[in-house]
Amino acid sequence: MDFLNQQIDLSTLPDIEDVAWKKIEPDYLKVLRLHWLIVSIVLLIAGGLLVFFNSRLQTSVWLASIAAAFLLISTLYLFFLQRSFRYRAYSIRQHDILYRHGWIVKHTEACPFNRIQHCSVNSGPLERKYRLASLTLFTAASSQGDLKISGLPEETANTLREFIMKKIIPYEGAVN
Repeated sequence: MDFLNQQIDLSTLPDIEDVAWKKIEPDYLKVLRLHWLIVSIVLLIAGGLLVFFNSRLQTSVWLASIAAAFLLISTLYLFFLQRSFRYRAYSIRQHDILYRHGWIVKHTEACPFNRIQHCSVNSGPLERKYRLASLTLFTAASSQGDLKISGLPEETANTLREFIMKKIIPYEGAVN
């Protein structure tokens, strides 16, 4: 048997821009903002305790520097969070699922159905408040999850999970 490895004409490949992208649920931005608020409060308390218990940091220069750094970092994080949210989207195709995210550094991830071994739907307390969930896809290569799409409506996440499970379960009578 001869090994063939023919070159493919790149102009015949489908264009990623032709994909019909489905945006993440807008309520997920509220969840991300609440996460940001919680983390900011925890950091503010930690910084306050650090200053309270360290007398060297109780000078006006240190207090101003710490406050400015906190405000700058938390404001920039919120700005980037909101700006990058509009680029989050997913698409289900015949043989794979795509997920894109990122504003400055853009990522497009593809997970072929024939590589998926398991998928799960998860939602934390904040997501449940807005009836949202995350769909995580696992392949043999990872135990962490190869693709995670957060911000899906619960019903959509469960429907996608059922659809994917039907795609990956081998047909009856398959030989192991």
